[in-house]
Amino acid sequence: MFVSDELLEGPRNNTVYYSIPNTNTDEDKQGKNFTKDEVEEMMKSDDYQRKIATCHLCRECWFNNSYSDNCCECGGYSLSRPCPICQGQCSQIWTRNIRSSHTYHQAYWDGTCKLPPDVQQAYFMRNVVDSSEQTLAEGMQDLSTC
Repeated sequence: MFVSDELLEGPRNNTVYYSIPNTNTDEDKQGKNFTKDEVEEMMKSDDYQRKIATCHLCRECWFNNSYSDNCCECGGYSLSRPCPICQGQCSQIWTRNIRSSHTYHQAYWDGTCKLPPDVQQAYFMRNVVDSSEQTLAEGMQDLSTC
């Protein structure tokens, strides 16, 4: 079952209709009525979260803390990761933006680096400007796999 976020923003007494797959009776084919509260409760279930938080490319389940190191959509982490700006020096944990990760088949993260902007800039420059053979090889590998 997929329910768009926009629907859940409606009035509390909205009824959601969906069709239940793999049933043969006419009554079942017409769908079931659920209140917004019931849908919200279903969306909190582990089964629903497993389905939503599963990589579209490699099928690893981020909800179960599984991921692939060489998958662009996984990005080497499941649902959370250390700050990607300073590689965790600020002690902030960023959370996966599941919708954007699925939409663009790239790992997207929500969070804020707590280091001062000038220190963040220094980390950024060090990562971008680093021209060691290892960094160049990793960059070329990323380009060939994503």
